[in-house]
Formats: sequence, structure tokens, C-alpha cells
Amino acid sequence: MAKNRFGKYSDHIISLVALIAMALSIVGMIISTSYINKAREEVHVLSFDWEIDSEENEEIYVFSVPNLFLEDETHVGIQYNMLLVNRSKYPIKDWSVSIKFQSEDYSIKTSWNGNWILGNNKLTFRPAKDHMLVPEYSERSFGLVMYAPSIFEMNEISLSYHEDRGVLTYPVFIFFLVMAIISFISLVSLEAAAYRVRKYSEKHSAYKDLVSESLRTIANIIDTKDEYTKGHSVRVAIYSKMIAERMGLPDYEQERIYYIGLLHDIGKIGVPVSILTKPGRLSDEEFEIIKRHPAMGATIMKDFSSIPGVQNGIKYHHERFDGKGYNEKVAGYDIPLEGRIICVADSYDAMSSKRCYRKALAYDFILDELKRNSGTQFDPDIVKHMISIVEEGYAPISDAEMMDYEI
Repeated sequence: MAKNRFGKYSDHIISLVALIAMALSIVGMIISTSYINKAREEVHVLSFDWEIDSEENEEIYVFSVPNLFLEDETHVGIQYNMLLVNRSKYPIKDWSVSIKFQSEDYSIKTSWNGNWILGNNKLTFRPAKDHMLVPEYSERSFGLVMYAPSIFEMNEISLSYHEDRGVLTYPVFIFFLVMAIISFISLVSLEAAAYRVRKYSEKHSAYKDLVSESLRTIANIIDTKDEYTKGHSVRVAIYSKMIAERMGLPDYEQERIYYIGLLHDIGKIGVPVSILTKPGRLSDEEFEIIKRHPAMGATIMKDFSSIPGVQNGIKYHHERFDGKGYNEKVAGYDIPLEGRIICVADSYDAMSSKRCYRKALAYDFILDELKRNSGTQFDPDIVKHMISIVEEGYAPISDAEMMDYEI
């Protein structure tokens, strides 16, 4: 029973751990998303020396080619074809380019793919709307034609931009997402398994009830041959299960012993009622007939394989630990466990119940008999449990308790 409770609690613990893991993962996703959004708002700035080929140094860079020289009497002009190159793994957006130079006596003749603003020895370019986003491994072209009184030199170019990375590009978010998915799948799997177990348990419980009721009905049929033994088989089954429980046998073994106890006297079907209900002492011939009921019961149940060991419990429940029982004359631990348990339970109920030939025996007398016959009639390791059951008040069981008893 304790093992089953531990198994049930362990399932709850696993579900709770999975639920906590999923909750923590969701919190982690929310927190990491907040940091990611802040990171996406961060302005990145790259500066390039006009004398250096930036393509060799950056994944993201601006490249300019002076394409056309124009001259008149008062101005020198150069057409600059510029290129923003994104060789990184992520898109960039909201970008702008700034160029520093020495003199302010410049003018912009024309430009394309965006607007240039001139002032404070600096040119600032902002792209047109359809050029604001630069996907990964792509580029954007832009440029201008500028006039000045003399040839001019641009000293520095800088690029500012935002990364347009999705949340799935951040390892920390992926980690929490995977953890959340695993936790969710674990929870769903555990709930599905628990549902199947519940359904199986319901079916098993219904089946167990059917088996128990059927076998109790058979036991009642057996016991009705003698009004004085009414309920005997059920009580023996209950006492046998109590003994098995105190011996530390697992639940399924306790149930098995209980079912065998219900059937232990099935061989009495073949014993005449006149012998079973005889108020006086049995003759030797009559006693020989009644001694056959264990073997007869084992023969009746020889093809009944649904309850393992049922024949052992029936056939050997009148054997004695000292080998003086009937019919096989086996002794000690050669007597199957089922037979040794039912022998004790059967003997106790026989002494504590009213019979056609005597009244129920006194409490102290029964205890003395159990103790005195320990190691002779009864297995000493088993009878001590029956003694404890009696001393603790669990036996004899009343008719009301017997009717309400459920395994």
C-alpha cells in the first residue's frame, strides 16, 4: 500500500516539477524578451577611416566611389556613388550615415534614395522609406553630387543603425522556449498517462469488484450447506488477508490470498449435509469423508488458473506444521504459504464461531490454543500475526464488518 502511495505521490511531484519548470521558462522568456527589445532599441555606431578599405574590416560597412568629376570656373563637383553593405547574420534598420569634412562652403546638387542634410561640417544621410531596412547579406545604394569652391576631402564616415533581430536569434530566448516546450510536453504526457491509469484503475476496480462478488457468492453457496458455518469462508478470507498484510506481502498477494480464502472449503460441496451438520461426534468413516474435502476442492479448481496458487490454498489448508495433518502429510515450509496462512485463519474462525456441536470458545482459550500449537499445528511465523490481530481487537470480525469489508 505504501509503495502505491509513493508511486502516486511521485507522479504528482514530477508533474509539479514540470509545471514549475514551465512557469520559470515562461518568466524567463518574458524577461529575456524585455532585454531583447531593449537591445533592439540600442543604437550601434560604426566609424570608418576613409583611407581604409572597410570591406576587409567589417561585416557592416559603407563604401564610396567618386564616380564623376565636374568643374566650372568657380566650383569643383564630385558624384559619390555610395553603398551600405550588410554581410552580418541579421537585418539592420533605421540607419543613417554621417560624413565629416573641413569646410562648409559646399552645396548638394542632387541625391538619390534618400535625403542629405548639410551643416556643422557634417553631411547626414537618411534613407528613403523603402530603403530603411537592409536584410542580412544584402546592400543599399545611395549617393549625391556635391559642389565646392575647391577640391575637398572627407575625413570620416560613420554609420548608425538598429539591429532588427528576431527573438529566435537570441540563444537565451531559445533556451527558455525549449524548456517551456519540453515542460509542456512532459505535463501533457503525464496527464495523458494519468488519464489512462485512471481509466485502467476504474476498469480494474470494476473487474475486481466483479471477481470479489462472484467468489463471495460461491463462498456463501458453500457455507449455506451448514447454517452454523454461514460467513465462515468470508471471515477466513478476511483473516488471511490481514495476516498477509502483516507479513508485508504486496497488495496483489494480499488480494490473491483473500480470494483463495473465499474458496478454501469449496470441496465441502461433495460432503453430505448430514455429516456437515451432525451435532455429535463424527464416526471414523464420517471423518474420513470430511477429510477428503481439501483434495476434492483442489480437483474442482484444477482448471481454474485465474488465481495463482488457488489449489495450494485449498489442498493444503488442513496440513500441520509438524506433518500430522491431512491429506498429504507434508510438514514445515514444504506446505505452500497459502496453505499455512489459511490453516491459521481457518482454525481461528472455527474456534471463535458457534458450531452445531458446540458454542464459540472463550477468548482466552483461543489465544492459549494458538500459542500452544505454534510450531506444531501452525507455522510460528504466521500464527504470531493472528495472535496480534486478536489481541488488538481486529478479530473476531462482526457480521456488519464482514458485509462492508472491501479489499
